Amino acid sequence: MPRKERMATSTHDPDIQSRTAKLLTAGAEAEMQLLRMERKAEKRLAEAVATLATDETRLLRAQQRLERSRAAVAAAEATLHEVQERRAAGPTRDQD
Repeated sequence: MPRKERMATSTHDPDIQSRTAKLLTAGAEAEMQLLRMERKAEKRLAEAVATLATDETRLLRAQQRLERSRAAVAAAEATLHEVQERRAAGPTRDQD
């Protein structure tokens, strides 16, 4: 049986070597681009996580201030109602 001749698969063929080198270079460049994009995405994620943490802290402080304000309003309303009730009841007599 005659040996089949290798046509375009020889690694000694300059065209094949050139195309292989170009493909490898293009693949490496594509990989580097993907790595750069991944690094940028990781950086954006880290910034977003940091912003979220800051916003959550600020929100917690605002909620605490809101609760203190609500408590102060409730106390002021209670005091006002007490004063209004005493006024409505009229003057009290001190008993000796």
